[in-house]
Amino acid sequence: MHASANTTPREESGTALSCTSCGLYGICFARRLGVDDGATSPVVDRADTAIAPGRPLPGTWSERLFVLRSGALKRCRYTRSGEEVIAGFHFPGETLGLEEPTAATEQYVVLEKAHLCHIRWSRVDELMGEDPAVRDAVSRMLREELAACRERLLRACRGSARQRVAALLLDLAARRRRRSLEADRIRLPMGRREIAAYLDVTIETVSRTLSQFRRSGVIELRGRQLRLLDEPALAEIAEWGEDARLCG
Repeated sequence: MHASANTTPREESGTALSCTSCGLYGICFARRLGVDDGATSPVVDRADTAIAPGRPLPGTWSERLFVLRSGALKRCRYTRSGEEVIAGFHFPGETLGLEEPTAATEQYVVLEKAHLCHIRWSRVDELMGEDPAVRDAVSRMLREELAACRERLLRACRGSARQRVAALLLDLAARRRRRSLEADRIRLPMGRREIAAYLDVTIETVSRTLSQFRRSGVIELRGRQLRLLDEPALAEIAEWGEDARLCG
């Protein structure tokens, strides 16, 4: 991964991702590789060819640790009847491949044109043995990812449909905030069908809930351009399922 952010691809929303916002930053630069020491080979491989929307992540992703530089992905699998089950969404700066797939049909599928960096797990093991800074960076990354996944799972599976939708919007805002982007302005890379499959509700329920939030002044929604107008109200809905403006 290069140190300069000038050549970094841009998100569909038009905001570039810098290396300092990347989930692999601690591995790439723990020993200042590629920055000041004149290293000729980067620690992480940078794939400059974009992956088109609708395409799965190529290769055996369980053998590599990936980071998304731009675009958006969904992690999904399909039942015998062809029903899609979505386990999560991924955005620039976030790592992929931290866990083994739970089913043979499980895969990452591109939602918006994506660019990736990747490193083999065998190389990660070597770096961890060579440098305590890398070992600490990987340990911190795993702890943070585990905590974030557990929180998302709890929020996505508990409460009413209203609570689940509110929690998802708050999560999207929090993830943008961690990347130093505007947290209240979100371009949704996923459609209502993907949101419904992730939250285990119907498409009609997602549409009705978003419309209710919009009418109450909690959000502004134009197509897939979302603006959070009242994040505290969303937090109250996510926690209790109620907000004074939505009652009655």
